[in-house]
Amino acid sequence: MLPNEDDFPPLNSISARRLTVVLKVCLLTFFALILAALLAGVVLSFWIKETGIRMLTIGIAAPVLCGLIWMAVASYRSGKPRYTRARVDREGLHQYSEGVPALSLCYEALSANSSGDPYDVLWTDGGYDETNPGLYVFVKNDSGAVQVQAVEFRIFLVPNGNDLLTHFVKGIMRFRPDLKIAPQVLSRYRIAH
Repeated sequence: MLPNEDDFPPLNSISARRLTVVLKVCLLTFFALILAALLAGVVLSFWIKETGIRMLTIGIAAPVLCGLIWMAVASYRSGKPRYTRARVDREGLHQYSEGVPALSLCYEALSANSSGDPYDVLWTDGGYDETNPGLYVFVKNDSGAVQVQAVEFRIFLVPNGNDLLTHFVKGIMRFRPDLKIAPQVLSRYRIAH
């Protein structure tokens, strides 16, 4: 018997448009100030009579300018999908945006840990990457092998990201009771078992 939708209401991400706009304006202003300072340095270096200082200024400014312009063009042209919203419902965690295919991590796609660790949902990934602590689950890849996967957002800012992950873990407990959740996950997200 499947649980009723009212028993597990969906949770949507909170919009962070204002904060995103403020951060983008700050970053663009910083980028413009660096470009202006470098261009001013190049222009002023032509007024200086000493050739050594002129060459040093141009020698530093030219590669930095080229690098900054290349970074701006590369980030603008990157084909990575830009997700703007996230949702946790009775099927799993979904990230989506208009005109972009949804990225979903469904509860039914989760798998048991095959590496001998007693837990299937971990706060760290059991030694695979100790420098990036986070929520990790096990899923089957295309070849059928079970591998660890981080549960992460591909959205610029998620103000209620912790609430979404808490709801996702509660969904695992509800819809996949066969999976064992590590105590660190339960204490991290303050979930009573």
